[in-house]
Amino acid sequence: MRKSIKRLGLLLAVVLGCVTAVTAVTAVTAAQGQVVQPPPNSPPVLRYLELRFPTQGNRGFHEPPVYLRQADTTNYLSIPGRLRYSLYTEAEPVILQDAERFWQSGQFESLWVDVTDSPFENGVVGKHVVFNFVERAETWVPTADYPTPPPEYRRPPSGYQRFYPPPEGQRRR
Repeated sequence: MRKSIKRLGLLLAVVLGCVTAVTAVTAVTAAQGQVVQPPPNSPPVLRYLELRFPTQGNRGFHEPPVYLRQADTTNYLSIPGRLRYSLYTEAEPVILQDAERFWQSGQFESLWVDVTDSPFENGVVGKHVVFNFVERAETWVPTADYPTPPPEYRRPPSGYQRFYPPPEGQRRR
């Protein structure tokens, strides 16, 4: 029981030798070990935040908590035992701000954010947000307003929508 609760806060999943940081928003009831779901008919909620480093064998230069501490989006994730779910619409602007802040930090050659649905058993839509990073060996000041994902990552994976950077016609000037 204690193991399942510990796994929900910050879950490091080793899949095919790749470490991926996933922060889960699912809560567990202490008595039964069951996932507590948002009320039926709730609007979409933020369910997962995942960090990927696809061009680096899914291994960042730093441990996942280093990146997660820089992301305000983590404040919108639920904590096991605290039965509060954040609406995805409330988290969207924060996700964009995090992406822009990461880009402006000069640590990344490129980054992009993809989002997919991860529904709960009761049908409520949970959003799974994936930050994809391509890190730089040395920090630099970005000259472009938005990053350009590497060619093989310019299209989101099947079932995902690209959230950041915005499409060419929707960018701020």
